Amino acid sequence: MPTSKPIYLNTLIPLLLLYASTNFLNSKKPQQENHPPIVKLTSPKNNSTFDFDTPINYEISVADKEDGDSKYDEINVKEVLLEVRSIKDKSKLTALLSKGLQPDLPGIAIMRTFNCFNCHNFNSKSIGPSFFEISKKYPATKSNIDTLIKHIKQGSSGTWGKEKMPTHPELTDDETKATVQWILKPAADPGVNYYIGTTGSFRIGQPSSSKLKGDYLLTASYVDHGLKDAAGKQKLKGGDMVVIHSR
Repeated sequence: MPTSKPIYLNTLIPLLLLYASTNFLNSKKPQQENHPPIVKLTSPKNNSTFDFDTPINYEISVADKEDGDSKYDEINVKEVLLEVRSIKDKSKLTALLSKGLQPDLPGIAIMRTFNCFNCHNFNSKSIGPSFFEISKKYPATKSNIDTLIKHIKQGSSGTWGKEKMPTHPELTDDETKATVQWILKPAADPGVNYYIGTTGSFRIGQPSSSKLKGDYLLTASYVDHGLKDAAGKQKLKGGDMVVIHSR
């Protein structure tokens, strides 16, 4: 007399086969990969020479396979940075060029991630004060660091006019401290200036700072948003470097 399989086996076996085939197919799917952004500093040209304290126009293009292209207005210009660094020592310039593009300092990386540049510029007033103005108002003491950490986390008003500083509870204590430490130290370095946007202008040196004449290393950069569906959303940085000279 023929025997039939138990009902649960009739159900279980097809499910196991389906599970195995699904895993096999998934293993064959190509893994999605984030591509680094392509950043070009199209102006000024490498090894250009400019008169001291004259306006220099810059232009940056950004193309990212996942984020879009700046020529189609698909890139947030507030996320594109230009660093202008005065270099007095030729050997230091050679060393920096050989190292190539470097990861952002912790403070810069955090500010890029949390869109701080929507309200703050580095050297000029925006909705809020510039980082340079903040560094001048608050010398780098423990008391001032604690004050600014509180302002960032809890918000503030009345310090810089009628505009209010919104709260940032999403920042950890370590992230907030790293941001404040950058604002109060590297932001106050007269030999390094930062500019936001794909286009703009800057000057090399100031009339009262003729010692800054010489070579300048320009680094344009953009950090992409990572893959939308990827765990951790690994972000990649792209950049371009040129050298200009003053006379």
